[in-house]
Amino acid sequence: MPRRRKQDSATGNVTKERLAGTPFASMAELNAASKELRTETWRQLEKARIKRELLAKDEYKFFLDPFRKGMICRYGEKNDSLVRVYLSQDGGIQVDINEEMKSAENSEALLSALIKSTSDSLFSNYLKSMDIISPDGAEEPEATKGRKQKS
Repeated sequence: MPRRRKQDSATGNVTKERLAGTPFASMAELNAASKELRTETWRQLEKARIKRELLAKDEYKFFLDPFRKGMICRYGEKNDSLVRVYLSQDGGIQVDINEEMKSAENSEALLSALIKSTSDSLFSNYLKSMDIISPDGAEEPEATKGRKQKS
């Protein structure tokens, strides 16, 4: 005997419930859009994987050099960095803090703001360069651009 889906007593229709709040009139439309998004997401991730693979080669090392060098925050005439944020060899984000700032009174809020802004900026630029997010910061896949939603 085939299994029947349990119906919600409030609506009585699982399909209508799944479509509620979406711009789709049918499950076929929803499934087609889902497949399109999966394909575009796969394409985006595969492109990033291949880029990372190529960047491991010496001839493309120049691409990651600015991220490995990182971003530095300095204050005044001193040549000492307050905070340095960079991409480590293992691919993680590394933060170095000036020892004097660690012990300076009332520096916690300043350090927190510097670390957050520089690490956010470095990471955002890294993701953009790897084509994980678009240069304007939007994460909308190509497959959905220009599609009008039903009201």
